[in-house]
Amino acid sequence: MAEKRKKTYHFHNDWEEELEAMMIIANTVLKDEKNGTDLISTLSDVKLGESTMVRRVSGNLADQLDRDLAKYSWFSIQCDESVDSSSIAQLLIFIRMVFEDFSTREELLALLPLKTTTRRVDIYNTVKEFFVQKKVPLEKLVAVTTDGAPAMIGRHTGFIAHCKSDPDFPTFLYYHCIIHQQALCAKVIGFEHVMTPVVKIINNIRSKAKQHRIFKVLLEEMSAEYGDLLLHTEIRWLSSGRVLLRFVSLLGEIKEFKQSKGEDISLLEDTEWTLDLAFLTDITGKLNDLNCKAKVRLLLI
Repeated sequence: MAEKRKKTYHFHNDWEEELEAMMIIANTVLKDEKNGTDLISTLSDVKLGESTMVRRVSGNLADQLDRDLAKYSWFSIQCDESVDSSSIAQLLIFIRMVFEDFSTREELLALLPLKTTTRRVDIYNTVKEFFVQKKVPLEKLVAVTTDGAPAMIGRHTGFIAHCKSDPDFPTFLYYHCIIHQQALCAKVIGFEHVMTPVVKIINNIRSKAKQHRIFKVLLEEMSAEYGDLLLHTEIRWLSSGRVLLRFVSLLGEIKEFKQSKGEDISLLEDTEWTLDLAFLTDITGKLNDLNCKAKVRLLLI
């Protein structure tokens, strides 16, 4: 096989090579055995195409999850409703299971499409129908965490309210995702007078190819800590922390670059504005660190 690999230039999938190796071993070991020919024939009929392997791995994972669902002691879920690239609302259900030995396991339990409306009752009905279909013992539910759409958290008619009013559901704890609360905090800090000029300066430098190249050469000549500025993305609010940190680290180089272009740098030298910049950098950096720590698997908060 090593010789064949050296002589052939077309791509071999791992599964092709493994099956070929298995056939060589089978022909060597089983050819003189009773029913050896039948065993070799059966082995040669094994289908290891990509779609077959994906289907079998998927089925194996589903079987493992079903076995865990049959033996856990308690569980909690997280529900997140969002819209995919094809404009179909998808409801993700994550589960954390606790077993008798106090070990835990987290898994994506289901991805359920909401093909028509995404009202509170639709989300509730979808979750309830799935649990009934999978024969999930609701009496073992201890907590529900929601994320995404406002329909999740309405006090009187939201998804949680529907679950609490359903006698099949036990009394459970409920939370809203802490990362959403951080996002709201970051958006109401009220430091537009800092973030707006920073984004404008970064975009001005990076949007023009020639100017961007000159700036990167300047950073290299000055042995700056970073080799470039980061772009800020409004949707991904956590980028603010990294963008501001990079901006502050390169503030001296930015001022020198803008001076060389004959541009006004009075704002960058304003003491009060600079203090606000440092404060906002620290706050967004802390929020970013907290968010990253909260995304660790099996973390208890």
